Amino acid sequence: MQMLTKDPVNLNYPPLFEQPHNEPENSEPVVTFSYLSRAQLCKLPKALQRQLQDNLFGALDKHQAARLRDDTKCQYWAKDKEWKKVPYSLFKQATTRLAVYPKQTQAPTKYSGAVNNGSITSSQTALQNNTFINNTVMTPSTSAFINSQSAAQNSPQFINQQSYNQKPKKAAQPIQQHAPAVRIYKPELNSTMLLKASHTVRQNFTTHVLSAAETVEQLAQQYTGYKNANLIYDYNLGYSERKPAKAGTSLTVPNGWKLNIEGSCSNSRSVVIQWQGPTSGQTTLQLEKKRPDEVSFWQHYAEVKPGVYNVTVTASGATDTTTFTVEQPTLAYEIELLDEAGEPQANMGYKIRLRNGHIITGQLDQNGYANVSGPDFENAKVSFFELDSEDWSVGKV
Repeated sequence: MQMLTKDPVNLNYPPLFEQPHNEPENSEPVVTFSYLSRAQLCKLPKALQRQLQDNLFGALDKHQAARLRDDTKCQYWAKDKEWKKVPYSLFKQATTRLAVYPKQTQAPTKYSGAVNNGSITSSQTALQNNTFINNTVMTPSTSAFINSQSAAQNSPQFINQQSYNQKPKKAAQPIQQHAPAVRIYKPELNSTMLLKASHTVRQNFTTHVLSAAETVEQLAQQYTGYKNANLIYDYNLGYSERKPAKAGTSLTVPNGWKLNIEGSCSNSRSVVIQWQGPTSGQTTLQLEKKRPDEVSFWQHYAEVKPGVYNVTVTASGATDTTTFTVEQPTLAYEIELLDEAGEPQANMGYKIRLRNGHIITGQLDQNGYANVSGPDFENAKVSFFELDSEDWSVGKV
């Protein structure tokens, strides 16, 4: 049996689909997201806060924002009187601004199971039929055999099967692993913290039971350095110098200072905070369960004294450290008393009333001059015994 064809055969025509047809893959830009502190996050509009907290978008630095300026998925926000979405040309001129980019999600599978199964079955059937014909048709006529083989190779079923076989197979997408991360916001590295009431430093208090052998003045001397009962009574309502506390009374007394240590972490249910310096300690904070790569904020107040501190925070293997210095603020004042003719008033007695009510007395030298300093001299009032207790201003050194 011979298979003939009416069409002339071009034996020099190259086979179809000789080279594999690789479809271009969609390449996603590599984006590195930046951390936002809690203070920065709270200044954003509610809708943008929700997208960042839900891990739908990530914040970009200025370099990433410039690189992705032509990407339609990148959003640029700027604040004049209120936050609004702006083009990149206005974004780069704004002083208060933020660029965000959607976080990458896993792409759907390129081929569905039904289409694959159908196309493969039909192609395999056609290929099997063609193979059977080529293997069984034995003819002494070389031209007829070549014609039949060419016709089989140019059939739609054979072309479809060859195209599918030559497509590169996609490797399975690996499961994305979110590594733990931790960061310290405050205190900043190599910063100096002053022991005075602020949003970062607050006074520490403790409870002291007054014994029969103690007085409130002695208690004030022990905890504040000044023998002034008002420094204790100011924190204990119902007691005063007119109504003194009796033995056995529990009194709240100031006892040093506490410093705020705060930061953030992700992909961890707890953080361990260690601080070493003039005081040392360790604490573990339990955090709420979050979705992968969602940020949690934490803070802790640690008792501190003047000196150098090292803080280490660990979260599920991730570590961050910082070093800072704690100092006791010291204010210095110079007192100089001159008469109307500009002559110094030697050996004049003076009295300094501190903000906490404590009183310091002293005497000017032969030149009518005195220099005093201390940690609690802020807003001090100065008067002279011979000048009807009139308050005088002093110059800070």
